[in-house]
Amino acid sequence: MTNYDISIIMPSFNSEKSIGKAIDSIFNQETDFSFELLVIDDGSSDDTVNIIKSRMLQNKSIQLFYTDHKYQAEARNQGIKHASGKYIMFSDDDDEYLPGYIQAMGEKIKDMQLVIAGIEKQFPNGRVEVEDQSVMESATSDDQLLGDYLTKNQEMDVGLWNKIFVKKIIDDNHILMSNKNFFEDSLFVLQYLLAINWEQIGYVNQPMYLLNKHEGSTTNTYDPKLLDKCNEYIDKVSKLIANRPELEKYFRSFKARIDLFYVHRNILNNPKWDVQDQRLILRPLINSSYLKELSKKYVIAIMLAFMMPKTYIKLYSKRK
Repeated sequence: MTNYDISIIMPSFNSEKSIGKAIDSIFNQETDFSFELLVIDDGSSDDTVNIIKSRMLQNKSIQLFYTDHKYQAEARNQGIKHASGKYIMFSDDDDEYLPGYIQAMGEKIKDMQLVIAGIEKQFPNGRVEVEDQSVMESATSDDQLLGDYLTKNQEMDVGLWNKIFVKKIIDDNHILMSNKNFFEDSLFVLQYLLAINWEQIGYVNQPMYLLNKHEGSTTNTYDPKLLDKCNEYIDKVSKLIANRPELEKYFRSFKARIDLFYVHRNILNNPKWDVQDQRLILRPLINSSYLKELSKKYVIAIMLAFMMPKTYIKLYSKRK
């Protein structure tokens, strides 16, 4: 078996319209680092597998594996299991690596335990957003870094696809995807952060990963089990940090963020959502211990959503 510098893991599912471009963006990279691409197909019923196989004829460093529609979390676990690289990177089948990404990450990780790059988000309406400054970058201790991750994170902080990980750290700490495809990225990154030192994280402050945002995703589809999923996620985070009492002051603010996330998803996707539901969820949060570690924008959002729920619903629903 060939040993590569980097293993790139890509789950695929019914992505015939995008996966060719995603794979090409990886193999069009100019880099000194050897890499393999492990594609784990999750039971596609369209032409996805044939497109992958056609790329395999062009690139011997592509491997294809199969799962029986167990979703991204299990597909990524299979990728980690089969990866031979010293380092691990991820990609989704509908996104792209921007030029220079692999080289920049490979150079930076040599003296680090984790590297985080910026992202560019493209929306269906043509809007573009860039995130290139991690909330963890200003941390001066492990506790502050973890606290900021839990209470102030943005998409570039919790995503997998804009990072390079050390495989030995993943293996030694038995870090795998879990949580049934709900915040599984966030949990994986949290476990990894708990296993490393804040001083060994590097940052590439420019967008290196193109994240395509789509209509019909889980973020804009109503899920009647969402509250249970949110509470399960909160419980798993609680267990992960249970032996770190110094993080307790951040936990309530973390829970407040997830409760606000639940409110936001219902405003956008639940036609039966009303003022009473919203106030019931937010009432326990109107307490300084829940708001203390949150950024000002979240404190204001929670207060307005509770005190002026009808107005807040009207304003936030315009984000559809």
